[in-house]
Amino acid sequence: MKKLLLSIFAILVIIPSLNRASAQIDEDFRFGLHAGAYLGANALTGGVYGTYGLDDWLNMEVGVNYILKPYSFLDVYCDLQVLLEITSFWHIFPIVGISIHDIDTPPRPLEEMNPLIAESGLTMLDGWTPGINIGMGVYYDLSYRWRVSGQIKMLRRLPQGMHKSSIIMLCGLDYNF
Repeated sequence: MKKLLLSIFAILVIIPSLNRASAQIDEDFRFGLHAGAYLGANALTGGVYGTYGLDDWLNMEVGVNYILKPYSFLDVYCDLQVLLEITSFWHIFPIVGISIHDIDTPPRPLEEMNPLIAESGLTMLDGWTPGINIGMGVYYDLSYRWRVSGQIKMLRRLPQGMHKSSIIMLCGLDYNF
């Protein structure tokens, strides 16, 4: 009798709770395109991004922006967004994240670069600088699958040197899978 009661308890309580304890939220991955401007660098940008819902209130966005300016190439970033619901289809969110970018870096001869890089001949990472993103964003759900968003954030470059920080303004359109 104890085994029968324990089996019924397992079927009714333990097994359904395993499904609710899953860390993955169904259908909460978004892929999108955005365009914008880097105000400190005086450059326009276009890019792609993916947003994954870690929880109902926390998103992680990973993206790549192609910077349309001479001596600039890419900005690769990973941001965390804390969602604050205004209505069921309007959300605002603070942004904090990290990035690595190649903005306003004139080409240099190999002799001026790090000797290890000069010996190997690798020039790909010359001029790449880490940074911290801090900002604010908003999104509006057009439908269940489509959403428009806007972000304004400051890119603070860690080794300042000749580089100055940039204000980034982005507008995006994404699709929910």
